[in-house]
Formats: sequence, structure tokens, C-alpha cells
Amino acid sequence: MNYQKITPAWKMSGMFFFILFTFVSLQADTIRTQTIALHKGWNSIYLEVTPTNPSPALVFSNTPVSIAAVYFGGDSPVQFIQNPGSISWKKDGWAVWYAPSRPDGFLTTLFTLNGNRAYLIFSEQDFTWSISGNVSLGSVKWKPNSYNLAGFGVDAMAPPTFGKFFAGSPVHQPGQIYRLVNNQWTLIASPSTTTMRSGEACWIYCKGASDYQGPLTVKLATADSVSFGSSAESPISLENCTADPLTVKVETVANAGGIPLGYVVRGITEGKMVDATFDLPAQYAPPALEAGQTSWLWLKLRREKMSAPAQGALLKISTDSGAETWVPVTGTLTP
Repeated sequence: MNYQKITPAWKMSGMFFFILFTFVSLQADTIRTQTIALHKGWNSIYLEVTPTNPSPALVFSNTPVSIAAVYFGGDSPVQFIQNPGSISWKKDGWAVWYAPSRPDGFLTTLFTLNGNRAYLIFSEQDFTWSISGNVSLGSVKWKPNSYNLAGFGVDAMAPPTFGKFFAGSPVHQPGQIYRLVNNQWTLIASPSTTTMRSGEACWIYCKGASDYQGPLTVKLATADSVSFGSSAESPISLENCTADPLTVKVETVANAGGIPLGYVVRGITEGKMVDATFDLPAQYAPPALEAGQTSWLWLKLRREKMSAPAQGALLKISTDSGAETWVPVTGTLTP
């Protein structure tokens, strides 16, 4: 006779609660709210978060936004930039969402909004748009010898100039950049004196192959986040892509309880490699990076200090040049 072990319902419900609690805790601590000032007409934006519910119909409900479009294009380089009002969305490689109230609403081909992407958005009036969503480390995939519609994380209060931001990339010189002004793409005449804007996307010409991401390139052991699993340590690579020293600041941003983290310092004592772990403060300044230098920030999860089964936070990694990168960090009490 075969006997089958049956898990009592109360244990099943307990496991479900634990999983749900873990998911909600991680979600709460890695959510970021991005604010973008939209003006009446066409706006070219860089969305840095993936909305918690990415449906455009829900994201743009109760807002004056009536059209949103994202460029997918093809293999051919973009050599000519069309103003939004003259684009044939279907033919020109765009996916577009129309508000259901519009007569052309049934032509919608865009059903999901994703972070780390550039969008064209039409607003019926001036509007301050706040959108909350998940953060992931993104990167621009440059199409060589082509214009690319791209945006970058920059300090909203003290952004860099285009010239300073792209100074470390020869293929982006002398700086062929178009900004959307009054529904028209307008060439930036002086990149060295024109400041970038947080949440803005521009057409930027890339003269050859490139993986340039700005003055500071941040790379993780995993693709787009730090998630502590069986190992309690995870490295973050910080590369100075400029010809000048670069000061970096790492700030922990948590909506709820955050996550207890440390950073590991490695040194040689009496001929042996020795690790020392220190608590990661709310604001941490690693040693300055010299021109072209790469260093590693070794994070360590302090499981002995965790107060919940799952915790998380965001790391805002910024530079004195005005560039910003956001990295989500999560960990569980049980490896």
C-alpha cells in the first residue's frame, strides 16, 4: 500500500504567507519613484523604472498623456531624424500606444512600459508625472554609425554638460546630439556648455562601435541587480571612463527597513590575505578613482543583523561629474 504525505492546510497557508511576505518586502524596498516634468505637446523622456503595473492604459490613466511610443527600429542605421508629428509609426519601426478615448485607440501596438528605455510621449497639457516602479541596472546598446534615441541617469539638481558626460568616448565626438524643443528635434550647438536633463532622451550619434555608458561604468556579478543567494558577498565593478580623477559616492536608499550591508576591505598581513568587513554607512565614499582605473566594491550581506525574512534597498551610485546609477540589492535570511 502506498502512503502519500499530505501537508496540512495550515502549513500550506503559512508557506504562502511567507512567500507573499518575502515578495512584498523585497518589492517595497526596491521601488523608486521617478518624477518627470511634461509640457504640452511632444516630450522625449528616459524612463528609469519599470512601472509596478506596466500596462500603459493603467500607467497613463488620470494623466493628460494620450500617446506614447518607443523605437525598436531594425538593423539599418538611423541617419535622418523625423519630428514626432511626421512619423508613420507602423512603417518607421515604432510601437505606439493611444489613449482608449482617441478614435485611433484600436491601433495600439505598445502594451508594456519598461525601464531604461526612451519614449516619445504626447501630453495634452503641462503635467508633473510621478511614476513608481522597479529598478534594474540598464545599459545603452549603441547602434554603430547611427543616431540612437537614448537617455542616462544624471543628477537632477547638478547635471553634467553633454560635453563632459561624453568626454571619455571618442566615437561620440564632436557631439551630434538632438534635443526635442517645441515638437522639433533641434541640434545642440554647444554640447560643452549645454547641460543634460534628468529623465530626458535625445538622439545621439555614435560614430562606430561602443559600449560607453558615461563617466562611470558600473558592472555587477549578475546582469542587472545584486541578489544575495548562497554567497553572502557580491562585487560591484566601478570603472572611471574619463581622463580625470573621479569621486564616487554610494548612498543607500530604502523605503522600509532596508538591508544590513557591509563592505569588505582586503589586505595582506604577514604574507597572508586578510579580509575586514565594515558596516556600509548610509553614505559611503570609496577611494577616488584615477583616470581609467577600475576598482571593486565588495558588498557583504550581514545576515546576523537581518530583522525580516527578506530585505532590500537601492544603492544610488553617483559621481562628482553629475552621473547617477541605481542598483537594487536584495537578500534573504536563509541562503
